[in-house]
Amino acid sequence: MLEVVVIGAGIAGFAAALALWERGAAVTLVEVGRPGGEATGASAGMLAAQYEAEPGAKYRLGVECRARYPEFIARLEGLSGQALHPRWDGILVANLSQEEHEQAGEAIRWQREVGRQAELLDPGQAAELQPGVSGESVSYIWLPEEGQLDSQELGAALGPALARTEIRLISGNRAAEVLSRKGSVAGVAMADGRKLDAERVVLAAGAWSAGLRGLPRVLPVRPVRGQMLRFPAATLTLDRTVASHAGRYLVPRADGTVLAGSTMEDVGFDQSISEEGLRVIHDGVSQLVPALAGLKPLERWAGLRPLSADSSPIIGPDPELEGLIYSTGFGRSGILLAPLAGAIVADLVVVGESEYDWRAFRPERFAESESTPI
Repeated sequence: MLEVVVIGAGIAGFAAALALWERGAAVTLVEVGRPGGEATGASAGMLAAQYEAEPGAKYRLGVECRARYPEFIARLEGLSGQALHPRWDGILVANLSQEEHEQAGEAIRWQREVGRQAELLDPGQAAELQPGVSGESVSYIWLPEEGQLDSQELGAALGPALARTEIRLISGNRAAEVLSRKGSVAGVAMADGRKLDAERVVLAAGAWSAGLRGLPRVLPVRPVRGQMLRFPAATLTLDRTVASHAGRYLVPRADGTVLAGSTMEDVGFDQSISEEGLRVIHDGVSQLVPALAGLKPLERWAGLRPLSADSSPIIGPDPELEGLIYSTGFGRSGILLAPLAGAIVADLVVVGESEYDWRAFRPERFAESESTPI
């Protein structure tokens, strides 16, 4: 039986471990905290393949991931015994300026050309779809295929799901080094000195991926802090996600509360919250729904997203160290992209290739003089 160690038990590591276990591998999953306890649980849980998208491989990956998500949710609910309540309410994107309005037409055109649903609405039409949105926006893009998932429910389901499998979970201990012998992976050294033997190692440690010793390359993944707010249930009911092109968004939850995000801050591994960051979020989402301007948030938090140097995922084997496979660098799209990335990783580990075209995300692209456009 193939021995595999997966480093990181956020959604990326969990998805890879689950897919590998389902393919017959003996899997050990290593996590310093609890499964789903970092970026996974801190995120807004948007299943948004079209919002903020540009044509290319990353867009195609996102659309394919979104299409497969109901199947992944069903598997996770079946294993964990917990309901996850995904919502496919769509996303309403505000065009706050004339320039954004003009660019929206082109975005809608190419998305329709590849078979996606996208529509340009005037402020009156947008208000009919979602009462309370600003009438000051020039127009809105309506993306009815987009969805969202309660990320805290998702994070809480990972541990119980793992308990129903034969995946060995090592928590409360940190992977410190990828061990190798004669150009091939030999295992993982833990922070407490323990060594885990492995024929394959999957690096899915999110924002902490670049910090392991023994990697054959400088991995261009850095932590980016995203601060979030939660607003109380109010007289205004938000039925769907509302967002701006500046990366501000409002995501409704089943209890009537509304999540608001987010910042993108290069502050290293600092997960503290700042008054300035929270002000930026509050001001930004108040442009979308003016009634929020005077509402005090219930809760505030921050998480660290793993962002690669070109803002696209890193998926695939390392060409210099046989047996090392990456699944990291997902930025703000980890919850959306990780399940399919996990399936790709399992394909690469078990049979050496995948039916899905993953090569635009290969790790060596950063060292090439002309990267594949993504």
